[in-house]
Amino acid sequence: MNGKRSAPWRVALSYLACYGIWLGLSGLGVWTLLLLRDGLLSLLPIIGPWVMSAVDKYGFVLFGLLLLIWILYTEDALRRSVERRELGRQALRLAVVQFAALILAYAFPFLSLPWT
Repeated sequence: MNGKRSAPWRVALSYLACYGIWLGLSGLGVWTLLLLRDGLLSLLPIIGPWVMSAVDKYGFVLFGLLLLIWILYTEDALRRSVERRELGRQALRLAVVQFAALILAYAFPFLSLPWT
């Protein structure tokens, strides 16, 4: 800091942007969770219907817990980046990780095709 204080409205806008980005990344996380569930259901011919019910339920709970941890981590990282004035860089890093997970979730059913 150069000895200057930021205007209160700039800080408020930064926090508003922080939580807007957080909501967007959280929405992408939920989308990824639903895609992973569809990917697990695409394994039905391989696993079988009786085992698949358990895999679907426990997998959804496990991925849901991982998503909750990711959402909490994302909020903390974005909020801290506002204090350090690095919101753009941190948001980009988190978005890259989120989009990589989304791409893997889209690719998962296609990766299981050779075994069906």
